[in-house]
Amino acid sequence: MTVAIVPAAGQGVRAAEGEGGKLFRPLLGRPLLVWTLEGLQGCALVDQVLVVTRPDRMADVERLVTTGCLWKVGKLLPGGAERGDSVRAGLAALPPETTHVVVHDGARPLCPPSVLEQVILTAQREGAAIAAIPATDTVKWATVEGRIEATLDRGRVWLAQTPQAFERSLLERAHREAADDRSATDEAGLVERLGHPVRLVRASPSNLKVTRPEDYALAEALLQARAREAGR
Repeated sequence: MTVAIVPAAGQGVRAAEGEGGKLFRPLLGRPLLVWTLEGLQGCALVDQVLVVTRPDRMADVERLVTTGCLWKVGKLLPGGAERGDSVRAGLAALPPETTHVVVHDGARPLCPPSVLEQVILTAQREGAAIAAIPATDTVKWATVEGRIEATLDRGRVWLAQTPQAFERSLLERAHREAADDRSATDEAGLVERLGHPVRLVRASPSNLKVTRPEDYALAEALLQARAREAGR
């Protein structure tokens, strides 16, 4: 059984979220979070979805799930102050028969179905896999003051995205051993510390995380382009 955990408890500060929260802001007339959850629901390899959100937003998310007929959403859970806290809340609520876990940002509404499927299949074979894109710009390593120390080989630099999928026991161990560590920004980073290899699955720049106010317009344009392509 494969279960997706969707951390959706962020404050949305950079996106200028407003009263409703960035995940409730409409994209083409529907809340951003609905697009994300529909993408997971449409994947035959995902058996159930757990949404971890802010305690003060749980009633709002429940309404979205009900009105959107998002039947794969099995539980709504209160999240913590940090992303890791929210993922751990999801791990604690997994059904006993869960074998693999997918972690996918609530603010990534445009993950291509083929990428989601390939990440899960790769994790089933190798234990850990993430969506990522190769760097296209020249990459500089710099001090915190902004002085360049080195130019990295961009041929070996990848930008991590979600979905990220793992064997359940592996991800639980990674979070258990890093329970007090706030430095990791994704699950792959925690698994890497265990010495377990994580396989990269090439994704797409269109799988953007809606973070800044201008990202909404880009996300809508990409959704419109996807709809036109599907209608051909």
